[in-house]
Amino acid sequence: MTTKSTGSTSLFQSDLASAVIRHVVHPLWAKRTHPAFSRYMREFERNQYLHPDELRKLQMLRLRQQLIAAFRYVPFYRHRMTEAGLTPLDIRTHEDLRLLPVLTKRDIQDYQDLLVSSNVPAGKRERNQTGGSTGSPLQFYVDKERFDSRMASTVRHNSWAGLRIGDWYAHLWGSRFDVGDKPDPNPEWRQKILYRNLTLHTAAVSEEAMMRYVEILRKYRPRYMVSYAQSAVLFAEFCNANKIHDIAFESMIVSAEMLLPGKRQVLEETFGGKVFNRYGCREVSVIASECEFHSGLHVNADALLVEVEAAPNLPSGMGRVLVTDLLNRSMPLIRYEIGDLASLDANIQCPCGRSLPLVGNIQGRTSDFLRLPSGRMIAGPSLALLAADMQDVRQVQFIQPDPQHVTLKVVGGTGYGARTEQELRRRMLPYLEDQTSLTIVKSDSIPSEPSGKYRFVKTSEDAATPTAVSQ
Repeated sequence: MTTKSTGSTSLFQSDLASAVIRHVVHPLWAKRTHPAFSRYMREFERNQYLHPDELRKLQMLRLRQQLIAAFRYVPFYRHRMTEAGLTPLDIRTHEDLRLLPVLTKRDIQDYQDLLVSSNVPAGKRERNQTGGSTGSPLQFYVDKERFDSRMASTVRHNSWAGLRIGDWYAHLWGSRFDVGDKPDPNPEWRQKILYRNLTLHTAAVSEEAMMRYVEILRKYRPRYMVSYAQSAVLFAEFCNANKIHDIAFESMIVSAEMLLPGKRQVLEETFGGKVFNRYGCREVSVIASECEFHSGLHVNADALLVEVEAAPNLPSGMGRVLVTDLLNRSMPLIRYEIGDLASLDANIQCPCGRSLPLVGNIQGRTSDFLRLPSGRMIAGPSLALLAADMQDVRQVQFIQPDPQHVTLKVVGGTGYGARTEQELRRRMLPYLEDQTSLTIVKSDSIPSEPSGKYRFVKTSEDAATPTAVSQ
């Protein structure tokens, strides 16, 4: 049986290769493709240890700049502020931000053109899209420079788990926008000399694919994992069921879905390392991550302003998550309601010494898998992207009573009709097998769960699935 350890020579060679990529290859690549990355990296490293008062001043400075730009160049916000009798100068404190209305996913869908800044040339922005955990497809714009700062934020938060540029890591991910459609996990040359990720595409994963993945992990021995939470648990359960005990990680960063109760322990017992929870979304990238003390999730507060706003009928201390991107000018998201519930631990001091505020308990970011007769499972987050670019689809939800039947509920947008359903069937065809029938049902709305969240996939097991998540 292959052992967990590698020889000292191969370990030295691996460390040397990582150092060369970290200090030579990646900086040269970033200078060409992400010219602002190094500047943001240095700034974010300093900012995490700012005095709390200094951090709040930095947030307010960036918020004021964002509000002024939005008022001048974004028709949607100019109309909203005028309608509310406000100007950017009226927002003097964090608390004053509550005077502005909340931005919803529906607003982005209905007023996309009015949310685009007239001051950012088309060549300096890129279109992005997401299905979101609620199944509501969105399209939005991001500054090219904002991608540089997003990458810097991710690198900073990765470092808290020990993962550095140049280190090999296992990457269990379902979004084709991030990992493409390549089914073979064997790394290509770009992965070997730059990205260093060993990717298992979890949009539709089989036991054969996971066994092949085990072979790749045994060859490269990555010390870290970055994964959808549910995909990491699925892989751990596969390893346990097949008595595979030689796959180990020093740390595991889990995102896209929050961990259900008890699953952190499953991962740590299976792979030996510590789990680091991460919270984020495609619209604003990393929102918050655990550090080495696991006292909560530190907010990415020098790039984002996160509010937890109280709402009726919620548990004490819980509220809906509102995020303001302080750095993206192309399509500002100000008080954007993601659709999650959380608690903001403003009075807790983390032993790590970072001043970045903490988010505590997060609810609702759990996604199920569709289960097919062959045993293949399809991750909900990857399916959420199927209709992301369809203007005639507003929201979707999958209902699966058993592996042979799937019902797709669709809230139609402008132009919904027979061609919409035909296109949805075409897009689902590569995922569903001949033994699984697909029924499409048009619906006026998709009701939320008691937690206030929408479930993207609902199965016959839902009644036994907890709604809260562990930290």
